[in-house]
Amino acid sequence: MNNKIHLSVIIPAYNEEKRLPKTLREINNYLMKQTYVSEIIVVSDGSSDRTVQVVKDLMSEIRNLKVLEFKERLGKGFGVREGIFEAKGEYRIFTDADNSTSIDQVEKMWPEFEAGYDIVIGSRDIKGAVLSVPQPWIRKVVLGGGFKLVRRIIIGLWEIKDTQCGFKGFKEKAAQDIFSRIFIRHFGFDPEVLVIAKKLGYKIKEIPITWVNDAQSKVKFKSMVKMLFETFKIRWNMISGKYDPVRGSGAEPVAWRKTDLISALIIGEMVAWLAFTILKTLEFDTVIYQTMIDFLGWKIHLGLLLAVIVPIAAAICLYIASLLGKKVPVIFQAGKFATVGISNTLIDWGVLNLQILLFGITAGFFYPVFKGVSFLIAIINSFLWNKFWTFKKRETEKTGTEFLQFLIVSGIGLGINVGIASFVVNIIGPQAEISPKIWATVGALIATMFSMVWNFLGYKFIVFKK
Repeated sequence: MNNKIHLSVIIPAYNEEKRLPKTLREINNYLMKQTYVSEIIVVSDGSSDRTVQVVKDLMSEIRNLKVLEFKERLGKGFGVREGIFEAKGEYRIFTDADNSTSIDQVEKMWPEFEAGYDIVIGSRDIKGAVLSVPQPWIRKVVLGGGFKLVRRIIIGLWEIKDTQCGFKGFKEKAAQDIFSRIFIRHFGFDPEVLVIAKKLGYKIKEIPITWVNDAQSKVKFKSMVKMLFETFKIRWNMISGKYDPVRGSGAEPVAWRKTDLISALIIGEMVAWLAFTILKTLEFDTVIYQTMIDFLGWKIHLGLLLAVIVPIAAAICLYIASLLGKKVPVIFQAGKFATVGISNTLIDWGVLNLQILLFGITAGFFYPVFKGVSFLIAIINSFLWNKFWTFKKRETEKTGTEFLQFLIVSGIGLGINVGIASFVVNIIGPQAEISPKIWATVGALIATMFSMVWNFLGYKFIVFKK
């Protein structure tokens, strides 16, 4: 028999003197029947009862049983991390002291590990899962379901149904890489572990488990509130690059490419003709046309003039952003986003003014309807350009998930955009003798500035995150 430890079972425990003996015996009974070498590690997280002594008393009965004792309560995440580091197994799983998921279900993990997955996690929410003792309604819907929705919006992990199940397995290298990077010490460490795993490129598989609810669970409402705050901490760590493979290497090297030039020229051309259309609709073109005659000395069609100048100006400005981006990489990305944003703005305004021109309505109930239609058309353009150019997400297998996230972020942006525009147009109203038609576009301009800031942050850190 190979003496190398094949499986390490880590059990975080806080005041578990009553439940631990039964759990440890059941785990040991299963492991003793296997042909591989195993170990069980109990981590006492500041227990004030006889948890540590109970484990020590069982060491003569259960071989390869260890206990790590921490006098201060530092959190479940801390306990699991210390157990992972103490473990010697090629595969390392952690499970709860209440034995809600029986150890024999590790057998569902082996085929997935063999198939190339680095992390296999138990799930109560996918097809095939069995909850032998259902959770109370308030806990399942309000605490469980509510937290899942908030977690997905804040940090993603849309493809994972159950991040909180306390039955997760890791290959040795994945376990060491991931747990050396965690910051969350309490119950919120579960989604953090999965976020880090995705950041490092490890493959995750969710498997259905049979789960027995324990009414004495340590996860109470107070813990859920703490987990919510920890979720925001995870998002901040993602933004600040704390989970990057090499600290501070989150941004990609900046390089001006031919595709950037072509994209800037195409978008510039779109902006030129959209701007011409809007100016013509607002009857600005006559004034600008005369100014150009006086300044240049010859007559030039405004549309053709814009079609030449705007694309060139867009390319020059983006090239300058790429140079600045060599020092601060996000500047070049923000420059791309701004370029796309300008085209979105012009599409937004152009469709808005077209509706105003067709229906002759500049305010009132239909204005937010018109504004909503124009904004929704613009975000389709935004998704395509930002996915494949600004944030360079070339893969297509997750496009559906990304577009759903994109719609959520954009939906919030839509609310900001329409709300502010409607407030400016309908509540504040035209100022300084500006006509209602022009004021409608002024409202759109003010709203766009606010929604663009939100959209950039949402697209970068939620939708198209690396």
